[in-house]
Parts: sequence; C-alpha cells; structure tokens
Amino acid sequence: MTEAEWLACTDPAPMLEFLWGNAGDRKLRLFAAACSRRGWGRISAPGRAAVEVAEAFADGLAGPEELRAARQACKFAGGDAAWYAAASRAAVAARNAALSAQAGADPTPERAAQAALLRCVFGNPFRPVSIDPALRTPAVISLAEAAYTERILPSGHLDPQRLGALAAAIEEGRADAAIVGHLRSDGPHVRGCWAVDLVLGRQ
Repeated sequence: MTEAEWLACTDPAPMLEFLWGNAGDRKLRLFAAACSRRGWGRISAPGRAAVEVAEAFADGLAGPEELRAARQACKFAGGDAAWYAAASRAAVAARNAALSAQAGADPTPERAAQAALLRCVFGNPFRPVSIDPALRTPAVISLAEAAYTERILPSGHLDPQRLGALAAAIEEGRADAAIVGHLRSDGPHVRGCWAVDLVLGRQ
C-alpha cells in the first residue's frame, strides 16, 4: 500500500492487512470497539458490556479473565456479534468487529467510515509525527486526559470542544501542524486517536 492509497482508501480490509505485524494491540482493540459502537442500537446488553470490557482491557483496566467472561456472556445469551471486540487476539478483534459492523449496515458507507476510523487511530504510517516533550505540560496532559475520558456516549466519539481546547493549548507551544490539524478535523475521533495518544504518550 502506498501513502496515497492509505489516504484515499475506503475499505478497512487492505488497511488492516498493511498494518499487520506493525500495529499495537491496544490500538487494534480500540478500533474494534469503535466499529462495534457504530452498531450500538443493534447490540444486546451482553454485547454492549463486552465492548466496554474490551475498551477497559485495551487500557489495562481489565484483565484477560474479564475479557473471556465478557465473550462467554455473549455466547451464553445466544450469540452477539459485539463479542468480537473482546476476542482474545486484538488483530482478530479488529478484523471481525469491522466485518460484523458491515454486515449489519449498508456495507459501502460503513467500510468508508471504518477506513476513516483507522486513519484517526493510526494516523499516516508513512509520515510519523513526534511531539516536543516540553509541550506535554501538566495542563496539556490534563486537557488530553479529559478529551480521552469524557466521551460522547454511546457513540464513543471524543468531544470536539475538548479536542479544540487541546489543539489551542499545544498550538500556543508551536506543536506540529499535523497534530493540531487532526485535533481540529471533523472526525469523528475515537479512543486511540493518534494525536491524543501522542500527547498522552500512549501507543
């Protein structure tokens, strides 16, 4: 895959294939959860719980047993596609959660939306961006934590106003224009957003 193809792609499948072996488990699982949240209205209570456990697991707030229990709860309830976000392997979770969300919606726009989510989470792999450690002041970290934590539910989208406040704070410190530009872009942005993660020092 070339940079131009990555930026224009409207199907997550080749993008995920390109990322295999180079993408961290946390980001892959958060992408899976974001895909599942796109079909929140079609997900049962055990399925929704599985998505929430998957998100907690991605950030080290839940363990493997909790992840397994979430999967089992979905299966005992008669099956629920949302359990894919809680699959034991993050790469499997990402692929299957995306496919499951596509099966429950008009696939063409759904695939395009998922491709946009991958760009939000992984940025542009062909142009890595770094941040000056001096910009990561306590005030900036606090703004980034708030943007990450105080989401709009049930969509899981990050609040544009909080992202705008974070962008303004790091712009004053002369942050890379790509970081500021992404934070101010239309999105939607989700947990794992590469710019927020960069400020927080997460991978």
